[in-house]
Amino acid sequence: MTSVANVYAPLPVRPLLHFTPPKAWMNDPNGLVYFDGEYHLFYQYYPEGLEWGPMHWGHAVSRNMIDWQHLDVALFPDERGMCFSGSAIVDHNDSSGLFDGQPGLLLFYTAHRVSGSAAEDYEQDQCIAYSCDKGRSWQKYAGNPVIPVPGFRDFRDPKVIWHEASQYWIMALACGQTIRFYRSENLLDWSLCSEFGEHQGSHTEGPWECPDLFELPVEGGTGSRWVLVVGVGAGKDSWGSFTQYFIGDFDGTHFHNENAPDKVLLMDHSRDFYAVQSWSDAPDNRRIVIAWINNWLYANKIPENGWRGMMTIPREIRLVATTEGVRIGQRFVPELGEQRAWQRAMIACGAVDEGGQLALTMAQESIKPVHGSISFAMQPGSCVDLYLSQPEQPDLTFRRTDSGLIMSYQRAGQNGDDAFDRFFPCHFDLPIIQSQASVTLEWASDNGSLELLINDGIYSLTSLQLCQSDVVVDNMQKLMVVSGGIEITGGQTNVLG
Repeated sequence: MTSVANVYAPLPVRPLLHFTPPKAWMNDPNGLVYFDGEYHLFYQYYPEGLEWGPMHWGHAVSRNMIDWQHLDVALFPDERGMCFSGSAIVDHNDSSGLFDGQPGLLLFYTAHRVSGSAAEDYEQDQCIAYSCDKGRSWQKYAGNPVIPVPGFRDFRDPKVIWHEASQYWIMALACGQTIRFYRSENLLDWSLCSEFGEHQGSHTEGPWECPDLFELPVEGGTGSRWVLVVGVGAGKDSWGSFTQYFIGDFDGTHFHNENAPDKVLLMDHSRDFYAVQSWSDAPDNRRIVIAWINNWLYANKIPENGWRGMMTIPREIRLVATTEGVRIGQRFVPELGEQRAWQRAMIACGAVDEGGQLALTMAQESIKPVHGSISFAMQPGSCVDLYLSQPEQPDLTFRRTDSGLIMSYQRAGQNGDDAFDRFFPCHFDLPIIQSQASVTLEWASDNGSLELLINDGIYSLTSLQLCQSDVVVDNMQKLMVVSGGIEITGGQTNVLG
């Protein structure tokens, strides 16, 4: 048994599969765009401190979304205020008139400035910056703001897309507890179209944030649907910030939710998946997203080692027809398995009975990144534990009951901070509606995080994970059959050497 000092909240070693800032503080991903062979990742950045501060836009580029090159800071605070979250597009046809008829890159961001001494004394408006050199330098538009202060406080995080059917540029903006939609022909002059969100989905004391809007075909169904993704800011409850989404139709003016107004669809069911955004102009119409692995209840107090914050592994998003309706499914991008020197091992198929244990990886002297997958069918009354990142307790437990499968997740952790120690540990149950007997699991464990995609990504669990052990045998991923029995039908583990 390892001591608490060894198990909880060590100083982090940089993850090898996940994007981290070169130093200091990072939160929301911003301005995701693909242009001329490069994926651009911008992010909320405070280069002078390890807690949230005056927001800049950090910048990195990649050709595969796994290996990143840090570039110079793209946006700095100025007389208009800090540079809050937003989005980026390729202005292919120079709709803005800023690129002399050539394609160029545009950033849309929220300028946030303090207007008084109280916490609620601030104002926000929408601004743009542009680049004519593949994003290596940026100039703020002389006509900023393109949308002025509206008369209320929370007015931020512009997501801009091209809406082919209406032939307009569309901007989705988080406005307190709703999303407003604006449209433009030239990317400079914007008019309000509609507002969505009152009495829809989940609301907390925290504002709605970081919207995203896209259309995808439905696998196993007919036609396509529009998806509106919304971050829900942390309230005073015990869950904190999280990400919900709506399925429906967008006609260029209004978003129509096809589910009941009180139906809440979560993009991730664990604690640490926030400010998710998708890449504009990704090749082959891929819809690829990335999110910040953190929660505002304890974000400023997670362990640091000269940097604080990481992003998820990029994921491909698709829509799947289920018995409950159309839902988002997620998969890690295939580039994850193509770009690194993995040590691969197949998981043997066959029965594992009560009391049996299956090693998923070999014991390691230190924690190494793992990308794995496994599929198994469960006998009635069976219970299975999976140890993927915590040496002293399972991360996941699957139980087959008379009504279907129940998945339980638990996480330990403490570091002496009151808020962290209260909110970071968690334990919850989740029914798996899709299946009566079988489980498919894809996971990625890295230094400081665990990402779980269950039943082809219909369920996602993303968590900071701060446990480790000095005992070599404990740094081994394993499956244990607590009761009943299972049949392994496939899987493999890839350990980064």
